[in-house]
Amino acid sequence: MEPVSPFDMKEMELVFPQFADEDKMSESEICVKCHGCCNYVTVPIDSPRSKDRIDNYVWYLLHRNVEIYIDNYKQWFLLFKTPCDKLQPNGFCGIYESRPNVCRDYSATACSRVGKDHTHLFKKPDEFLAFLAEKKKKKTVAKKKRQAA
Repeated sequence: MEPVSPFDMKEMELVFPQFADEDKMSESEICVKCHGCCNYVTVPIDSPRSKDRIDNYVWYLLHRNVEIYIDNYKQWFLLFKTPCDKLQPNGFCGIYESRPNVCRDYSATACSRVGKDHTHLFKKPDEFLAFLAEKKKKKTVAKKKRQAA
């Protein structure tokens, strides 16, 4: 089998389906049918407070299927859009009985499909850098207002 060129790889979109009869379904039934959470890995990261960290975050965002987001609690996360190797074609977990604790502990109430779970999502470096520039601008304006008072 020939290796896949990185240029042949496509950008993956996270899809959290809606179901016609979900008002009659339990959270567990929706969860099992959706399996959206099996298509990404997310890890907490520090907020970008140094030039080196900003540079690293730009580097992350230069890679396909990598995003950064700020959740509703102002925590920063690095997101890798990549399906679990144990996700079966029918959507079921191939290692359900021995799945990792992070999977066991996942709650349907924390699911990304039930609501916006982030305040900012950065898919490309320019989005991230524009956010930082705007944040810096707001801080500067606020500082000038305090000094003038």
